[in-house]
Amino acid sequence: MTTIIPNSSIPPKELLPGILFIEFTNLCNMHCSFCPSDILSRKREHLDEENLNRFLEQIHLTSYRPAILCNVLGEPLLNKKIYSYLDLFEKEGHEVTLITNAILLREERVRLELLKHSNLTIALSIQTVTDNSWKMRGCNSIRFKDFMKIPFYLIEEKFKRGSKARIEIHIALNYSLLNDPTVSLDTPVNLWGNFSDQKTELKWIYKYIKKLDKFAGKLEKKFLPFYISEKERITALYKEQMGTKISIRGESFPENFPYLPEERYWGYMFLPHVFLRFKLLGLWTRSSSFIKWLFPKDKFIYIEDNTTPQTCSMTHNLGILANGDIILCCLDYEGEMKLGNIGKNHIFDIINSKQVAQIHENAMLYPVCRRCKGNLFVFDTYPIKSNIQQIQSFGQGWFGFEKEMHGLGGRWSSDCSVSYVFARIPATKLRIHFLSEHDSSKRFWLEIFSYNSNNKLFSIDNESFFSSEKGKISTHEIEYKFNTSTFYKIVLKSPTFIPDQIWGNGDTRSLGLAVFVMELSY
Repeated sequence: MTTIIPNSSIPPKELLPGILFIEFTNLCNMHCSFCPSDILSRKREHLDEENLNRFLEQIHLTSYRPAILCNVLGEPLLNKKIYSYLDLFEKEGHEVTLITNAILLREERVRLELLKHSNLTIALSIQTVTDNSWKMRGCNSIRFKDFMKIPFYLIEEKFKRGSKARIEIHIALNYSLLNDPTVSLDTPVNLWGNFSDQKTELKWIYKYIKKLDKFAGKLEKKFLPFYISEKERITALYKEQMGTKISIRGESFPENFPYLPEERYWGYMFLPHVFLRFKLLGLWTRSSSFIKWLFPKDKFIYIEDNTTPQTCSMTHNLGILANGDIILCCLDYEGEMKLGNIGKNHIFDIINSKQVAQIHENAMLYPVCRRCKGNLFVFDTYPIKSNIQQIQSFGQGWFGFEKEMHGLGGRWSSDCSVSYVFARIPATKLRIHFLSEHDSSKRFWLEIFSYNSNNKLFSIDNESFFSSEKGKISTHEIEYKFNTSTFYKIVLKSPTFIPDQIWGNGDTRSLGLAVFVMELSY
């Protein structure tokens, strides 16, 4: 193995990565509809052993041993060398999480290899729990009912072998993209739900918990000495989380427990060091290729980048892709923010680089981050039989909808607020219904931009200035011909005020206008 000498010194501790993401392979034995694996543009390959050893050796020049997550894309167990790598990670003192789709765990030898490691969390990405939702996994190598038995095989093996490994069962919630404030859809879509509604989902969850409890009772009796010792160890390990972030068998669950965010609730520990966890299958990525692959072809897709400077905790990690490229975030599965390659660049030089420093200060310098923190708009394109089309896609600069706003319901603008519409009627007017808290001498203005699908650029077509009496609900109307099947951006600009400075209500937002309705008409 060629030795690469760093040009810079060991990075200070605050710059060292919080998590190491290692992509052992980008091959997979499933074709899940919620994962971009099937449209990956990178070459399909395993991580070269020499590259992995070089990556680890450079990290180990420090005394720091970050946690390792054995995933970016791909099923890590398809790389047959992973077992020796896991041995090395344990020897070096890394805590390791391996997320697997569980298919290969039907083999006893695979289960035994993993359960040898006390530093390992085996996260079973079960997700789909019905015959119908199982189809989303695109797997023909195993029947659904046999797949659902795999976690039970692994858990029993843990107690039979006295393993201290942690096991997690991950189940997808009936998540609708409508729950995501950064996603706007003309038509409601539930892409990855196991069930048609939340009531049916909760019924299944409680039924599954009952099944797990029954299974746990059997294992407790069958492997009592290990059960007792493991329970004592884990109770001490998680004493601060018990009863708050962790539910345990025999105790009541917190209200709405499946839907609590992970920072508040870790899951249900029905056996010592064995968890049931609930996952929201949101959008893995907002790359245009994945979004267009995901949604029907008759939709018009627009991704609004977030250009507001901001930091991101994910950029304080470090990852290596199967081709040896170095990245910061596991969501950067195509390696767009490539920082170098382990075959050519030393980790210290990458961590200490000006490029990484800039990313830490403002991640929005890079397209992959701007998309990730941005907004997704999915528009219906078929004509509608109406003389009015509501504008319901609100992007940067708008605050969230307030149901009780002035008794009408609406949202506040800021100094510059952007909304979008795909024209589905031959509109000749744009109307805004609003209330101003500004003096009547203040001016507001609207700009209308049309989108060119060929060059992906907007051009300004119309500009209108207006004002209003303070505290009075008003309407401003623009005469403008909107072409059907054309995408438009509408920008509202306004002076702002801070409510707390006027009313002393603690609201320190910089607000523009209270907008109740924006619509096209003819």
